[in-house]
Amino acid sequence: MPLVIFVDDSETALASTRMVTDTMPITVKQYLSATDALRDIKEGMTPDLIITDMNMPVMNGFEFLQALRTVPSTIRTPVLMLTTETRDELKQQGKAFGLTGWIVKPFNPAQLKQAIARVLRLA
Repeated sequence: MPLVIFVDDSETALASTRMVTDTMPITVKQYLSATDALRDIKEGMTPDLIITDMNMPVMNGFEFLQALRTVPSTIRTPVLMLTTETRDELKQQGKAFGLTGWIVKPFNPAQLKQAIARVLRLA
């Protein structure tokens, strides 16, 4: 099963994403910190999709994305930003960093499911 990791400093947001993905044919791993997720990736974890928040302490979503792109195994890994941010300039910046897509919180559960299925090419 594909591995999807969620990175968000909000336990509530992680619980919400867990409810959406529970019925999907994927394995989910969740992180409250981008630095913890990055550590596991550098130690050999290879997610098929990464979904991250933008505004987090220590390392924000863009910093996380830039760090991911320096790890050979995640240079091409799809990354979705799941955030309250809606500004076009941030979306453009994300695209320049190699971001795959942008989902605004509060998210529609069907929209999140559809985005995951589309990126992972699930039937």
